[in-house]
Amino acid sequence: MKIPDKPAERQDFVYEIVMKCLASQEERKAYYRTLKNYYLHGHDGTVDPANVINKIFPYIDMVSAFMYSQDTTRFSVELGKSVSDMEINKVPALNEAVNDTWHASNTDVLFGNALDWAFVYGSMFVKSRWNVDRIEPFIVEPHNIGVYREDVIGLTRQEAFVHCYSIPESQLIHDLTVANHKDIESILAEASFNDEAPSDDSTGPVDQIIVAAVNPEVTGEVKLNLDPLIRYTPKLLQRMARMYELYVYDDELTDYRVFTLAHPWVIVYDRPIEKMFLENDIPLTQICPFPLHDYFWGIAAVERLIPLQSMRNERWKQIQHMLNMEASPSKWGAGLSGAADEIADTLETPNGLVMGDPGTAKLESVKRDMPQDLFAVLNYIDERFEDYLGVNNILAGKGEEGVRSEGHASQLLRVGSSRTKRRAMVVEDALEDLATTYLQIMKKYSKKTYRADDGAEFLAAQFTDDFIVKVDAHSNSPIFVQDIAQLAFSLFKAKAIDRSTLIEMLPVPMKDLLKQRLKTKIEPQEAAERQQELQAQAAGGKVTPMKKSK
Repeated sequence: MKIPDKPAERQDFVYEIVMKCLASQEERKAYYRTLKNYYLHGHDGTVDPANVINKIFPYIDMVSAFMYSQDTTRFSVELGKSVSDMEINKVPALNEAVNDTWHASNTDVLFGNALDWAFVYGSMFVKSRWNVDRIEPFIVEPHNIGVYREDVIGLTRQEAFVHCYSIPESQLIHDLTVANHKDIESILAEASFNDEAPSDDSTGPVDQIIVAAVNPEVTGEVKLNLDPLIRYTPKLLQRMARMYELYVYDDELTDYRVFTLAHPWVIVYDRPIEKMFLENDIPLTQICPFPLHDYFWGIAAVERLIPLQSMRNERWKQIQHMLNMEASPSKWGAGLSGAADEIADTLETPNGLVMGDPGTAKLESVKRDMPQDLFAVLNYIDERFEDYLGVNNILAGKGEEGVRSEGHASQLLRVGSSRTKRRAMVVEDALEDLATTYLQIMKKYSKKTYRADDGAEFLAAQFTDDFIVKVDAHSNSPIFVQDIAQLAFSLFKAKAIDRSTLIEMLPVPMKDLLKQRLKTKIEPQEAAERQQELQAQAAGGKVTPMKKSK
């Protein structure tokens, strides 16, 4: 895009681009609110929670666990073919550095949380930044992101996109002070804080409740929401500033330019992206398990499950009613009279009583035939949940009729998990994108020294730019674990790898300790035994086994 140079035209340009990027924000907010209600509660908030058993939450939780396992996911740095052997010696140290950073920054847990919600909303985002001496990741919900073209997938293919967020007034002052901003007073004077009072529908789970704090005194009647549904909605009492971070691809820079604005449209920063992050890179990583070729936000898995959950809710309500009527049948007397609708309603109520003629003392209970397959429909609906998400009995750890052996079950697992593996590969791409960004951040900002295999010390900044970070052997998904283990032992049996590499390829605990013991105890012990055997054979004597060290 061609960005105007004149201040007034530049500000109008920024405002126009932000509005275009946020064209669908309010519509998507309402949509996401419904999706979140169904995910957390199994309904949209208009039915009695007592009539609902939420099946969406456990199924999404199960499928997400197939896509990503935080305890087995490991990364490895892969180099371009033109990279020298000197750079190759640095790879093992950086492999450990990336994996250590992934866990130390709590990204292993945060990514799993973001993936869960990506199934709910269709997309989620992880934003990473460097803070003093470490990487800090943040989850960003899709309603806080807007893109210039929703028919183009991928943030890096967007001409412009915006990230909306709120920060306390104290943080805004701190950030401006640290940056030694020259217009702190004018920015604080123009920016608005808690400019909008919460509306009636702002209690939806997608939004934050920002209570107007201009006047801290509370006067008048306070209305309490007595809805028993837990909303999981944060309430913020401090003065908050609404911020916009607009990324625009600048044709002159051939890179993104970032405008940071405080509502209403006060430009706080105007800078190339390399001044705040990395050159030719962006700090946001999109997680989209079900992408669409012509819709940026992807498919929300929860949306596909809502009809099934609604059918289940209705059927469960009917079953409860039938069981209640069986336990507490209604009664009626002979010679009924009165409005037919009222009589019918009363007879369909547990313990309902419809009196007949005054002279009739005998009351008859309403008898109902309970179906023998009362829960058959529920079981059928639950099976459809599994079909929608690509989960079969073998994959879910259940028994399967006709399975004759462990080998037969393993074969069925490999064939039956193809749909889930396909989703896992999509998630793997997001993992690799984020991990590659982490190493690029470390190259630019980290001052920590590492030791290469040849003993030389180096900084991450001294590493080549020709690299990508890959998920090591599809270790992000537990579906691949058995295949990886079989491959590892096959390679070891063929003498294509050593025991240290075998340990690296297997999901075993205390890998570093095992490799250290192999190198310092087991291998020297074996070498000494071989040497003793050779000496004994040369002398023609008998070999006396050495005592193994404890």
